[in-house]
Amino acid sequence: MRLRFAVIILASTAFTPAIAADIAAQSRIDAVTVFPSGAEVVRIAQANIDAGENTLIFSDLPGNLQVETLRVEGTSSGKIEIGSVDSRTVAVPSAATDAQRKKIESDIETLQDERTVLDQTISDAEYQKSLMQQLATNVFTPPPKESEAKPFGPADLGGLLDLVGGKLQTLSKLILDSRVRQRAIDRQIGDLSNELQRLAPQDGQRIMVTVHLAAPVATAGTFKLKYRIAEAGWRPIYDARLVSPEKNTKAKIELVRRADVMQSTTESWNGVALTLSTARPLGATAAPDLWPAQIAAFDGGRGANYARPADMMDAAKPATMPEESLQSSVRKEDDVAQSQAEVEIAGFQALYSIAGRVSVDNTGTAKKVRIDTSELEAQLTARAVPKLDPNAYLMASFTLNGETPLLPGTVMLYRDGVFMGQGDLPLLAPGEEAKLGFGADDLIKVKRVEVKRMTGEEGLISTSAVETRAYDITVKNLHDFAVPVTILDQMPFSTWEEITVETLAGMTAPSIRDFEKKRGVLAWNLDVEPKAEALIKHGFKVTMPQDLKVGMNIN
Repeated sequence: MRLRFAVIILASTAFTPAIAADIAAQSRIDAVTVFPSGAEVVRIAQANIDAGENTLIFSDLPGNLQVETLRVEGTSSGKIEIGSVDSRTVAVPSAATDAQRKKIESDIETLQDERTVLDQTISDAEYQKSLMQQLATNVFTPPPKESEAKPFGPADLGGLLDLVGGKLQTLSKLILDSRVRQRAIDRQIGDLSNELQRLAPQDGQRIMVTVHLAAPVATAGTFKLKYRIAEAGWRPIYDARLVSPEKNTKAKIELVRRADVMQSTTESWNGVALTLSTARPLGATAAPDLWPAQIAAFDGGRGANYARPADMMDAAKPATMPEESLQSSVRKEDDVAQSQAEVEIAGFQALYSIAGRVSVDNTGTAKKVRIDTSELEAQLTARAVPKLDPNAYLMASFTLNGETPLLPGTVMLYRDGVFMGQGDLPLLAPGEEAKLGFGADDLIKVKRVEVKRMTGEEGLISTSAVETRAYDITVKNLHDFAVPVTILDQMPFSTWEEITVETLAGMTAPSIRDFEKKRGVLAWNLDVEPKAEALIKHGFKVTMPQDLKVGMNIN
């Protein structure tokens, strides 16, 4: 029978002296739960525990872990009692860096030796050139007297000159090649010296944890260490693929959820069980408090006017989490679920277990993983603002189904397999509706034509200036299916009583006034049948005193 044991670590800065055996535990990262900001790492270590008191030492933990979140738990084939758990920060020389430095130093030494050999080669060649040049000079000394024998004949002289010339050419080439090689060696030594300077010895920080154990008999145990790190996170990336409706089908959106996972800790995650959580453990845990806001009359000359009451000073301090709440939140981490092969729902939060084992390096480069795919029924509409843009833009609205929320993120937009651009999705809970724009729709034609522009006067006793505008807006649907179309335009408004704005007679009444709470913005909602055309008549009259100077843009 395997027994399960667990402990919550109380971090301290001193070790309890080992009473019996010290056991060095080698751990590896087995699972990681990544939050939008931060991550929880689970390490596994196996150890054989002797009978009596033992000290299990973990010396390979990264120095950037949050010690207050460290937890130890495990299973064993026998009974194990944990007496205490201690942790401290230690400096550990980087073995990998030392090995690189030694190799670079060896390479520099080899290059320097080669350069010394080339120096000697150049010196020897220069000396030989000097001898050959001296020999050639002696050939042309004054000829000997008639009584002395001639050392060289014409043929001998020509052969000697050929020999000297060929030898000098060979020596010159040897010197030139040696100097070219020396320049290359100097560049290599410079590059290696810069790399050596970059790898200057630096002691890394590690967290050492000692777990004091007691076992009545020798047994084997598997230990799990859990801790939080801050230098990690994930962000959602979505693909929204719109499929246009046909005669017997409705429009639909295929929503693909992906995630970019990043981490820049002191170690890579190799072959881990990766889980993505929508929880935000680093966010606020409660709504902030409001304090009374007092208004007092100013009493001139009194310093008390500038003094802040104690409660106001407290209110001005940044909101902090009480220590009791912090401890409570730390204890609550014991309930964080382990990685599973399916989505786990916890209220408004979800855990996504990524299939298979995943590796994420610690360079901060995004690791792209796929979460899931869902098919959603879409309602298509088109929206146009012909005053500013003649295009009608296709909009697709959908209601999020399922039980998991969508975190806010970038969405790549595809319409019938064609990439149309990118947009943004807000935070969505199941059952909420969202809208996405899928670009200009070339099969919906919108045209706005000014049919009346008039500046005049009216009135008998007092004359008023009048500005009249009228427009015809036509909407034509060239699709094989009906499309709801929303046309937006505007009518000026005034906050002056002397200026009035009226709708002209015979105009098309808007479906919505002050669209989206924007004063003066009008919206007409049309259901345009296939191959059909709709007409909107829009016009207004502005009346103002003749002598009043008015600035307006009412095109």
